[in-house]
Amino acid sequence: MIRGSLDHLHFGDLLQWFQMGGVSGRLSLKGPRGERRLDFKEGRVCYVSSTIAEERLASWLARRTMVPRAELRRLLAQSMLRRALFTDLLVAEGLIGAAELQVVLTDLAETITSRLLAAAEVEFEFDPAHPVLDTLGLSLSAQPNRLLMEAARRTDEYTAAAPEDAEHELPLAGDAFESLFWELVRDGVSGDEPLTGDELKTLHDLVRDIVRTLAQWLACSPGLVPVPARQLAELGRAAAEGEPVGLFGLAHSCWNQMVFARAVHDGADAGPGGLAELEQVPAGLDVRRELAGAPFLKRPDAPRLDGLVQQVVVAWTRAAGAAAPHLGVDPGAAALAVHLVVVPTDLVLWVLATLPVPHRNLRRALLERLPRRLGASLGRLADFPKLFCEVLEPLRATPLGVCLQLGRATLPTTGPWPRTVPGDDRDHAGVASATALALAADAARQAVSEIGADTLAAG
Repeated sequence: MIRGSLDHLHFGDLLQWFQMGGVSGRLSLKGPRGERRLDFKEGRVCYVSSTIAEERLASWLARRTMVPRAELRRLLAQSMLRRALFTDLLVAEGLIGAAELQVVLTDLAETITSRLLAAAEVEFEFDPAHPVLDTLGLSLSAQPNRLLMEAARRTDEYTAAAPEDAEHELPLAGDAFESLFWELVRDGVSGDEPLTGDELKTLHDLVRDIVRTLAQWLACSPGLVPVPARQLAELGRAAAEGEPVGLFGLAHSCWNQMVFARAVHDGADAGPGGLAELEQVPAGLDVRRELAGAPFLKRPDAPRLDGLVQQVVVAWTRAAGAAAPHLGVDPGAAALAVHLVVVPTDLVLWVLATLPVPHRNLRRALLERLPRRLGASLGRLADFPKLFCEVLEPLRATPLGVCLQLGRATLPTTGPWPRTVPGDDRDHAGVASATALALAADAARQAVSEIGADTLAAG
């Protein structure tokens, strides 16, 4: 394993060294926007991939109108759920020829190379043991020197057109984990209860086990989350009986449906903007049967937690929906945002139920920090619409964020559920007038007061 930074080694020199050495393996390059990967076989680049939405192969094909978007979404969903190679499915179904796919992959490799030449703060890792195969014989046979020559031609254009932006790395490994852990200690351990070295090491190992569990779940595909077994059973039943998809109350299913809907990046498409729209989009994509039968996405039932989350989703959705019109927010967008926002917290709560943290304040700090970082990173990784990314990671007050925050205030217990605006409630004033905010808050409280215990239990 070779690791380093492109601040100390030029990317072009690195590629030429791989070529001259005839090396095989995977080169992973992590920058501010995400991770790009170049697979080498005997010194030549034979495949490229990226976690950045617009650099994924499906998005590349869609922009060139080589394969219909609906077909790309369908095959991507199958690829995620079957853990099959997307390129295998493309060629097997005859949607693109091998020669055409080679041309597209070469163009993508040249673009990624040009962007890496222009990028700053890139860390690299080369794994010579990574199994690299020529996918269906679709070897690019791209010599690094040729890639560099073409990339250099594009670099100036890319630098002006698409600067690198926000951090996408999940806080689950390496320096990111260590930084998270010491933030937790700073916020969760007071000076009145100092820890011994052994106690600190025990907590470090415990938090590492928690984030490793999350990492194992989330490594299965770009953005999908594990779904409670009860939800998967409901999806399977609806599919078997040919019933329409109803996502209200099924927060994890909403999340995964959004991942499928946004699998093909389109800068001109804002994406599903509400719960009803998500139930219908993408048209023709029905993955309920395969989703229900995907064992790696099945989260064991936790009756108490599952019941709590369902009740919170119902109450919070009703409250936010009632507040929405007073703030100029679509009630459907408010409903969808609630369903998305609770998922990262539910994931962390489930892990904490399995791997409990005995230190109360550290547990509280973990619940405050980890769900937000998970939600923000996963939302960007899956290319969620900006509207919803802004409430998963609230850097400023938005009408939707304020709407959800007013709904959150009506919950019997707000403790674990994330704030959707930064700072305190004084930030609300920049979003709407005092009268509108008061009317919205009253409407939220009234909506929750009208929900009976039987309704909450039924979802």
